[in-house]
Amino acid sequence: FFKWYDYMSWYPIGRPVGTTIYPGMQIASVGIWETMKKIPEQKVAYPAQILAQLPKWVIKKLPNYGKALSFGPMSLNDVCCMVPPWFGSLSTFLIFLLTVECSESISAGVVAAFIMSIIPAHIMRSVGGGYDNEAVAVSAFSLVLWLWCRSLRTPRSWLWGVPAGLAYMAAASSWG
Repeated sequence: FFKWYDYMSWYPIGRPVGTTIYPGMQIASVGIWETMKKIPEQKVAYPAQILAQLPKWVIKKLPNYGKALSFGPMSLNDVCCMVPPWFGSLSTFLIFLLTVECSESISAGVVAAFIMSIIPAHIMRSVGGGYDNEAVAVSAFSLVLWLWCRSLRTPRSWLWGVPAGLAYMAAASSWG
């Protein structure tokens, strides 16, 4: 990865890709992919009692047409397509936690999460298949802010600063 040189971009010089990008998103994607490879493939059948009560037109709309669902590892391409929505959802949840931490109001947290979920800029950066570093970076910076605020709660909460520092390293590696 770090020795990757792309001769087709920045023509005629080329580009040392591994040393001119922020590798956080790629490292996160490969880490998720490697973890998912350890998931054994399994099939889960729909409960027969539920299928018996559903009309046939509903069964045709179910995933895999009401037959057993198959779960297992995903390809790296599929993981890369799903990273933005996964991290977009995570950042919405982290904004909820940050707002609850700062305001001590769960209602305010729900409102903040709702607003985060409908902001066009956030939606644009968390669309499935849109593989760009903003999705991971926004989640990482949201995590940094929440952990940092959490570490300021009491004098004994300073230990939360350690994961805040690690999250900041992840944020810097994905967005700079």
